[in-house]
Amino acid sequence: MASSQKSKPTDEDYQKLGRVVESALIVDYVELLGDTRRQMRLSFFRGIAMGFGSVIGATVVVALIVWLLHVFGGLPVIGHFLTDTGKTFQK
Repeated sequence: MASSQKSKPTDEDYQKLGRVVESALIVDYVELLGDTRRQMRLSFFRGIAMGFGSVIGATVVVALIVWLLHVFGGLPVIGHFLTDTGKTFQK
């Protein structure tokens, strides 16, 4: 009964795999360059995703600023200013 053991991949195997993956990516990129409709569709969806991400990011930043203004609203010197600014942001 012969047991078949798998040998570990060698550096040459990894290099071959890298060349195959690289050539596949190059072929895909060349096909993308030739397909204008696909480029436009991808750019459109990329723009929608960037816009959506920007809006979500800005919302989180403004919410954080409002929260910090409320937290530091009790400071004796600038507390009233920060509280008023926080109310203005909430409006």
